[in-house]
Amino acid sequence: MTTENISLEFLAKQSKLQIDEVRLVRQDLADMMRLLTATYDLTRRIERRETELRDDIELMVKMELGGSLANMQRIIENSLSRIEHSVGDVAQRVEALERQGLTP
Repeated sequence: MTTENISLEFLAKQSKLQIDEVRLVRQDLADMMRLLTATYDLTRRIERRETELRDDIELMVKMELGGSLANMQRIIENSLSRIEHSVGDVAQRVEALERQGLTP
């Protein structure tokens, strides 16, 4: 087995390289943490916006359906009113004919 002499200068260079490598790893880790935090914040904003959009769409659908149903109700009420008026006219004619004695 051979023994080699290792100088202090060589050890100092190796230590400096390791320290530099550890600094780079720490910097990478800090960057990853910043990205993780940013991703989390973005996810929360997206979820919040999704909830707001869902509420907006729900309100729009309700308003649209409410307006359509109100319009349909008005049309039905107008039609029923015309029918009632026509039936009332027929009833008056029948009463008039009955008073005249022309009905069987």
